Amino acid sequence: MTTETPNAWWSEVAHLRPEDKSPTFANASTPVAEAPRAPEAVKRQPLLRRPGAPKARALVQDRRRSLRPAQVSAPLSVRRPDRIAAWAALLGFVLVLMAAVSANAATMHRLGDRTLKVPMYGHDVKQLQGKMHRLKLLHVSPTGHFGPLTRTAVRRYQRSRCLTVDGIAGPSTLAALRRHAHACSSKKPSTGGGGGGGGTQGITRKRVVTWYGPGWYGRKTACGNTLTDHLYGVAHKTLPCGTVVRFRFRGRTVRTKVVDRGPYAAGVDYDLTWAAARKLGVISIGRATVRASR
Repeated sequence: MTTETPNAWWSEVAHLRPEDKSPTFANASTPVAEAPRAPEAVKRQPLLRRPGAPKARALVQDRRRSLRPAQVSAPLSVRRPDRIAAWAALLGFVLVLMAAVSANAATMHRLGDRTLKVPMYGHDVKQLQGKMHRLKLLHVSPTGHFGPLTRTAVRRYQRSRCLTVDGIAGPSTLAALRRHAHACSSKKPSTGGGGGGGGTQGITRKRVVTWYGPGWYGRKTACGNTLTDHLYGVAHKTLPCGTVVRFRFRGRTVRTKVVDRGPYAAGVDYDLTWAAARKLGVISIGRATVRASR
C-alpha cells in the first residue's frame, strides 16, 4: 500500500503566480524574517510649546551671541567704520555751517568805521558801492564785496576830487563822501587828499631819485596817464596826483607833476619818468641825490 502525503491546493498553482521583484515582499514559499525588536521601548519626548515674543527674542539674541561672539563683543569703531565716517562728515558740515552763520551774524560795520580795500566784505562796502552807483561811477548793483570794479570806481572818485588815487577808501576819501565834496575845478589838487611826504611846501630838501620807463610803455599809471617816452612826470607814494614838484641837479631844473605811485626801492623818494630824468641829467647815473621842493 502506497502512502501519499496530500499537498496543499496552492502548491499546484504556485507556478502560475507572477514573480514579485519588489525587495519588500518575499515569495509565499520563502519565510519572512521577523524584524528585530528594540531592546528598550522608545521614550516619548514632551510636547514643547511655542515661546512668546519676548522670550523668542531673547533666544534669538542668545543664538546670535553663540554664533558670532567676536562681532557682538567688538567695539563700535571696529563693527561700523562707515557709520563713524558718516557721523564725522556730518559733524564737519554742521561746524562749517555754524561758522558761516556766525560770520554773517557778526556786527555790521558802518561806512567810515574802517578803511575799505580789496578784497573786503561787509555792510559798509555795500554802502560805499551805493554811493558810487549814485554818482554814476559804479555801473553794477552793490554786492558788498570790494572787488576790482569797486576799486576802479573809488579811483575815479579820488581823481575827480583831487585825492590820492590809490583805490583805497581811506579816511580822506570817506570824509569827502560824507561831506558830499564837489569835483575839484582847478588843476592844482587840494592838500586835504591825504598826501604828505617830500618835505613841507616851499622848502627845498635833499631827496634820492631814480627813473623808470622802458618795459612799461603803453600801461596806465595810477593817475590815469599812459606811460610813454614823452611823458613828463614823477611817481610818489603819498602825494596827490597832479602835485607839482621842482627838482634841481647840477644846474638843471625840472618842474613836473605826480603821475604815478612809487618808487618801491628802499631809500628812494621819487621815481622820475624817462623824459623827466633825461632832462634833469640823471639817466646815466641811475640813482642821484637832488634838491626837491613843492
